[in-house]
Amino acid sequence: MGTTAAEQVRAAASQTTAAKPAESADLLAWFQARQKLIGISLGIIFGVGVVVWYVVVSGRQKQAQAFAALERARATVENGNFPEASSQLQKVIQTYGGTDAALEATLALNQVRMMSGQSQLAVDELRKLVASSPVGAYGAGAHSHLAMALENTGKIADATAEYLTAAQLAPESYRKVDAMLAAARGYRSQGKLKEAIALLADIVAKFPKETAAVAEAEVRLGEMSPAR
Repeated sequence: MGTTAAEQVRAAASQTTAAKPAESADLLAWFQARQKLIGISLGIIFGVGVVVWYVVVSGRQKQAQAFAALERARATVENGNFPEASSQLQKVIQTYGGTDAALEATLALNQVRMMSGQSQLAVDELRKLVASSPVGAYGAGAHSHLAMALENTGKIADATAEYLTAAQLAPESYRKVDAMLAAARGYRSQGKLKEAIALLADIVAKFPKETAAVAEAEVRLGEMSPAR
């Protein structure tokens, strides 16, 4: 006599119930076999997280310490103690290489050199900085400082070219205008009035009237006007 439908359902349910302990046992065995590997993996993940956290925190601390040292060096510059300021700035560069503070210290150190009558040394060192292609405002600052050092050594044409590069790299309008004004001054010193006038006219046309440097550009433009 054949089994009824109800009996078939009960038999299938019984087989399913019997299979569940077997599946649980297989899962437990799988976990136990890989427990050490899982533990190692979790440990690696945790360790990586700790390392990343440490790098971020220590990096912030390094930047803060670097800028604190930089501010102390700048205060020494303002007090007129150039030899001590140079020593402090060099220490910032050596100790905190790779930070923004170290880049700023490099620019400040070469300003001190120029104020101390060491413009040629500043030229040599700033050429190295320019060759490293610092980005953004630091790139503009490097070329602008190099231009000032070149101007101090009488190399006006080279200085003018560096001012123009600084203007191209500067991310802010006021830096661009300042560099363009300096370049126009360089052109004027070389007797290149056409180039100077064109550069000053460009400043007046492209930058806001409220910028103080634009007012200076207008004055210089008036001085070189043919009508005068």
